[in-house]
Amino acid sequence: MKKKDKYQRYSEEALELLPAPVSEIQVQKKNATRFSLFVQNQFLIGVSEATLTQLDLRKGTLITRELLSRIETSEERWAAREYFFRILSRRDHSRKELKDKAYKKGYSGSYIDEILDEFEEKEYIDDRKFALKYTADKFEFNDWGPYKIRTQLFKKGISKGVVEECIRKCFAAEDIRESMVTLIRKKKKRYQREPKEKRKKKIFDFLLRKGYDSDHIFKHIDELLMIIDQ
Repeated sequence: MKKKDKYQRYSEEALELLPAPVSEIQVQKKNATRFSLFVQNQFLIGVSEATLTQLDLRKGTLITRELLSRIETSEERWAAREYFFRILSRRDHSRKELKDKAYKKGYSGSYIDEILDEFEEKEYIDDRKFALKYTADKFEFNDWGPYKIRTQLFKKGISKGVVEECIRKCFAAEDIRESMVTLIRKKKKRYQREPKEKRKKKIFDFLLRKGYDSDHIFKHIDELLMIIDQ
């Protein structure tokens, strides 16, 4: 028998019997939402309820190799859809994140975009809402500055217009100042151990890594140095 392909779902032995009518359909013991198709009383392939309905598979349906290929594609689509639901149950994702994860998992059909279009239509995913929450959370809980958040959102496939909208909504000038002050207060003892002539550069480099731009840092650098001296 040939070695099974990683994503192959059908039985090679039953494949040799095609074309042949479905001789039996059984509910799978471990998963009541999945069904086993048999031809000439030999297991052929397991399918989801969605595939069973969409392709109108029933006892007596003639299974050809062409129909088997359609069944496999339907099953891959179903599996990708279920995979997306599992991912989204853990946290929100951007459209690009989901697409990248699907390709990495081995799903590569045109159905990926079709599923994501459906998810957007049903508002299971929304890049604008995702980006706004991501921006607010990273600012509030990680003290990230606008530059770092902007860079990460671009990597996640968020459009420039949406990114800038989120930055404007979440970052007021005073918010940026307060966040930098909070960060330096947390690191105060560390910087007090540094020679005074090195503190300015250390603070500048640290805040740059956190995503704050040089204009904001320079604007408040004297206040930040005073915090360390107190």
